[in-house]
Amino acid sequence: MIEYRYPEEKIVAIYFAEILEDIKASEIIERGYVSSAEEASHLSKFFWAMIEKSAQGVEIPCEGSSEYWTEKLYNTLGGYLEEAGYEKQWDDEIDNA
Repeated sequence: MIEYRYPEEKIVAIYFAEILEDIKASEIIERGYVSSAEEASHLSKFFWAMIEKSAQGVEIPCEGSSEYWTEKLYNTLGGYLEEAGYEKQWDDEIDNA
């Protein structure tokens, strides 16, 4: 399961999934886990799309900056994917970012 250190992380992730109209990312975040390498790649790509979108000055639905929360999500999602055995998918998208 994706373990968020702060509840706001999940709120921000869902918010960006809605803004980006990424239904698959929203489903993964709501479910709390990835079930395949393809989903791990999708979640990784979603993270970088979220970073790109946040650079456009998107206001987030909680206190703090988008930079602050995306940094927290970097640690949470990256850590989760690595622990779940999807380090390659995460690292591949870091290389592509």
